[in-house]
Amino acid sequence: MGTQILLVDDNEEFLDSTRDVLEDDGYQVATATSGEYALELMETGAFDVILMDIKMPGMNGVETFIKMKEKKPDIKVILFTAYSLGGLIHRANEAGVCAVFNKPLDMLTLLKTIEKICKDTDCECILLADDNRAFCDSLRDNLARAGYKVVVAFDGEDAVKKAREKSYDILLLDMKLPPHNGLETYRRIRPVQPNLVTIIISGYIREMKDVIRKAIQENVYTCLPKPVDIAQLLALLKEVSKGTKNDIVGKGAT
Repeated sequence: MGTQILLVDDNEEFLDSTRDVLEDDGYQVATATSGEYALELMETGAFDVILMDIKMPGMNGVETFIKMKEKKPDIKVILFTAYSLGGLIHRANEAGVCAVFNKPLDMLTLLKTIEKICKDTDCECILLADDNRAFCDSLRDNLARAGYKVVVAFDGEDAVKKAREKSYDILLLDMKLPPHNGLETYRRIRPVQPNLVTIIISGYIREMKDVIRKAIQENVYTCLPKPVDIAQLLALLKEVSKGTKNDIVGKGAT
């Protein structure tokens, strides 16, 4: 049996045209015109990926995604929208949506993303803890394009809560994180997930030099300065994946 996709949108013309493209690419596609019906189909079918519009009558796509995730935590969902829906997109990102696309869809990019999601079922999961929402959105998008699953927490309490609910491979941690700071958050998370690799990101390295040095002494992997160099971060994440801890460790705190 091939890859099963559930396509959800209240626009039937869009459903027909998008289903044709997906089926031409070899996918098996079921469709739903509402979030409520999509939930019913998910109960009876095993879908590899769900593609869903955000703005729909009744239950919107983000609400539907969250309900799906309650029933199946590892569900793979891609959302799309023709509108500016910042608040809903934030909710979806926090809940761990795979990607959000703007309409009209770039079908080539969508197909590549679906292929990557289906192949990368074991890709590494990152917990990003930072109170700057714009920074989180930008960094999450860059990491998602590189194949990482990213869950965002906007304060220390939420980061600890998420760490207790699910296992992560890497923690990207802002050092100036309310309500306390990154070090205190790290100290609360570490007993819950002792094998979690933690990388500090900070725009106040000189100001917080002593705290950062203390964090690295307590087994934080390293510290990167803000603004984050994406190429440097991705190289570091690859290094972490290989289990090699080179001279880069601790350089950010000097």
